[in-house]
Amino acid sequence: MSTGKGKTSARTLLAATVFPIVLAACSLYPARPPAPSLHDFGPAPASAGAAANAVAVDAPPWLRSDRLRYRLLHDDPTLVRAYALDAWLAPPPALLAQRLRAAAADTPYRLRLTLTDFEQVFDSPAAARVVLHLQASAETADGKPVDERPFRYALPCPSPDAKGAVTAYAAAVERAVQELGQWLKTLP
Repeated sequence: MSTGKGKTSARTLLAATVFPIVLAACSLYPARPPAPSLHDFGPAPASAGAAANAVAVDAPPWLRSDRLRYRLLHDDPTLVRAYALDAWLAPPPALLAQRLRAAAADTPYRLRLTLTDFEQVFDSPAAARVVLHLQASAETADGKPVDERPFRYALPCPSPDAKGAVTAYAAAVERAVQELGQWLKTLP
């Protein structure tokens, strides 16, 4: 004849044995990495009011990612890397289109841009710069080409890291907005 006391004792012993094993097994899984910090080019100026269809930005597939990319020219110049803890809020073509609407404001032209280069490059471990290359074309509302020209920027990063890259990109994009706006105003 068995009593309930033996069953309770066996259950307690089983729980006391299994619980630490389960707890230890959970600690074997790696901790979830922190979510990346999301960046853009900063607040848009209040004057950025051109129609959404006034600016279109295209890019090759490798530049349509939200990854913040860099290249170590001093170490392995053919290897493109990405920061693990920093990313763009949206792919660079979308961020550029949003910001470049200010350049197309107050002009009768649609602006079509092709982003051809957009990366941070390290010339040495302590010196980095960002590179931004755009091919711009202006066209009338009915799609007739008016003019086209390249815009190329290479700005030094204030620090050789993701934060320095984002700061330099914001300055490069602001420069592009100003120069594209001036160019559009010179067109017939």
